[in-house]
Amino acid sequence: MTITHSAYATAAVFGLLLVACALLAAIVSHRVISLRVMDCPTSRSAHAQPVPKGGGLAILAVFLPGVPLADLLFHHMPDRADMTLLFATAGLGLFSWRDDIHPMPAAWKLLAQLAAAILVAWGCNASPSNVAAWMPFVVAVLWLVCLCNAMNFVDGLNGLASGCTLLACLVTAGLCLMPQAGVEIWGTALVLAAAIAGFLPFNFPHARLFMGDVGSQCCGLVLGALGLRMGGAHLPHAEMLMPLIVSGVLADVFATLLRRAWSRRPLMQAHREHFYQMAHRSGMNATRLTLLAWGGTLYGGIIAGAVAGGIATPFAGATLAGIAQLLWAAVVMRRVRHRPGLTW
Repeated sequence: MTITHSAYATAAVFGLLLVACALLAAIVSHRVISLRVMDCPTSRSAHAQPVPKGGGLAILAVFLPGVPLADLLFHHMPDRADMTLLFATAGLGLFSWRDDIHPMPAAWKLLAQLAAAILVAWGCNASPSNVAAWMPFVVAVLWLVCLCNAMNFVDGLNGLASGCTLLACLVTAGLCLMPQAGVEIWGTALVLAAAIAGFLPFNFPHARLFMGDVGSQCCGLVLGALGLRMGGAHLPHAEMLMPLIVSGVLADVFATLLRRAWSRRPLMQAHREHFYQMAHRSGMNATRLTLLAWGGTLYGGIIAGAVAGGIATPFAGATLAGIAQLLWAAVVMRRVRHRPGLTW
């Protein structure tokens, strides 16, 4: 057998693995529904009837064994970064599932995210030995915690967080396949995408199952880790790529937190003031909103591809992403102003 034939055979087996991951995630999602851990609607909810949650269990049940299988298939020996990501994701997932069943204080959730982020950042970087070496480590931890919370914050409409994560993974895999980066990046991204693909039909357009904190926080952690690892993929401006891909999510979260801080309202208190939530409360259809969010992720992915390919500078990419977010903010603010009784 030639090397070419062997490569084709490996790619075919990997494709079958991804299909199996999606099917298994769908089967587990169906089983999770029977657990009847319900998300009962509150004044901050977008749904009117109780819906089972914990779909993230199905995603993790596939992702955690799927990544080592992909590594094995491509003869990649798991390194410290691979192992810490799996352990941190499993640990955060278990904590978040406990929180889905019996909600815990926000400070505890933040500590769990911080612990997972420190573990992943330690795996991706050599142990800091001096003050200068600590700065990248601290930035990495903050980035990971930011992504965990960002995906958790936007997990309020059917398919929004899960679909954006799936698309972000596909874009990441595409960008990292171009310079022949390792399976630890594009393989991990595709396994997560396949797992979410199996769950998504249960969540969009009509939700029979919610992802829950166990899904949204872990998806954010993995996206953050992929962003860190893209730096070693020999891509131009690699540190900018994941922020550009998820720029729509990040812009919504940061703008909302800044507005609440300016108004001196608690930052860790649950609310319905994100742009996508205000758009929904103003009467915009939930399915349309989710599709717009998916489009925003694809738009960010195109910009990231342009930056990685040298077509656009990082400044130009950030400017293009910022213009889109400003236009979206203007649309939402106009809708809120023209909706009687609706205020920020």
